[in-house]
Amino acid sequence: MWCQDKMFQLWKLVLLCGLLAGTSASLLDIRGNDVLRKLQSGLERGLDTFDSALETIFQNLKTELESRCSDEVVEETQETENLLEQLISRIFQVVYSLTGVRIRNVQVPDITFEASDNGADVKIPITANITVNLPLLGEIVDLALNVDIQTTVSIETDTDTETGGSRVVVGECTNNPESISLTVLHRRFGLLNSVVDFGVNLARRVVSSVVQDELCPRFLKLLESLDAECVEKLIGEPQDTQVETGQGR
Repeated sequence: MWCQDKMFQLWKLVLLCGLLAGTSASLLDIRGNDVLRKLQSGLERGLDTFDSALETIFQNLKTELESRCSDEVVEETQETENLLEQLISRIFQVVYSLTGVRIRNVQVPDITFEASDNGADVKIPITANITVNLPLLGEIVDLALNVDIQTTVSIETDTDTETGGSRVVVGECTNNPESISLTVLHRRFGLLNSVVDFGVNLARRVVSSVVQDELCPRFLKLLESLDAECVEKLIGEPQDTQVETGQGR
């Protein structure tokens, strides 16, 4: 046991000396690649395998949207945003267990359906706080996150059938890592700038992967599950260019 403790202290000393001596790039790269591998493996398996509540929340969100569309006029409500926040928060809890990148205080201020010539541009803004942890060094940086998930939705009429039924068509979900805004709120005193920069870059790559492989597919699936009449109500009339459901929060 004494030898194990000594070996651990020696490894800690080697790591810290390496960081201070300027060899941090390779050590941090190894850590970063390990984190991203674990995350990608989890995303490929499906985060539902880590938290069964994710599918339940998703189904509740789908039911909430459908219930809003059952009325003649789509009423403003916070429930949709609340369920979205629950879903995203649970997803990020799984991400934390895989990566050590903690994303909390998730907020979805509103969801907008902005009418366009071909349908509507859908925008879901997300804000959160991020803390990046490294072994031995602990929490190295706190960040504020702002990211917008955007896609398009339109209604197409099937002219090949006698009934001329309509269907919902959803566009691609945009995900540009550079569009992810990260602001440093707090950094651990005494750490090299390269270590802080590593934490910011790691957070960006983690968020980008989660948006691309987890959030975007879920949001597209949600929109595709709605019927054409429901989507038309959410889009509204051209003069009512957007439905904002987060007012009064």
